[in-house]
Amino acid sequence: MRTIFTLLLFLTFASTSIAQTDDYSEAVKKCIQSNGTMAYYENVMDDMYDMLKVQFTDENVPDTVWTEVKKGKTTAMKELAQMIVSAYRGHFTHQDVKNMNTLYASKAGKAMFKNEALSEGDKIILNQFYETETGQKILGSQDSMNASMSKIAEIWSSDVYRGVIAQLSDKGYNL
Repeated sequence: MRTIFTLLLFLTFASTSIAQTDDYSEAVKKCIQSNGTMAYYENVMDDMYDMLKVQFTDENVPDTVWTEVKKGKTTAMKELAQMIVSAYRGHFTHQDVKNMNTLYASKAGKAMFKNEALSEGDKIILNQFYETETGQKILGSQDSMNASMSKIAEIWSSDVYRGVIAQLSDKGYNL
């Protein structure tokens, strides 16, 4: 009886932990979508495909092959998002990420990512946010987060590039 109770207790805590992890991951993914991180890396991938097309010009790779190769973008972006979740996990709590998402959903939060001047009201809201505990964490972790993101970008882009080269090589196209 104790064994069954212990097993049920373990499963309850394990499923709660998994649900919280999934909630955290989803919150970070929403955050990096809102703050433009994912759009930036989608552009990076598009630029990489354009660069590879130039590199493989002499191979006359058909458009159908490029279309097939580009289907890997979705998987690559999901892998990147998961890597970024791990970086956020080392710096921010779930509540911090929720606070960021609340800011990014606001008028002031949306305005801060546009190339236009912020209104005085937006500036006040942003300044108030950066005075909060979450805002202070963001400011205090900038160097560390930048280093983490730089390393993630390096690893991810290298893996994606090698994967595309391997995929093209498997189809008989070589540099």
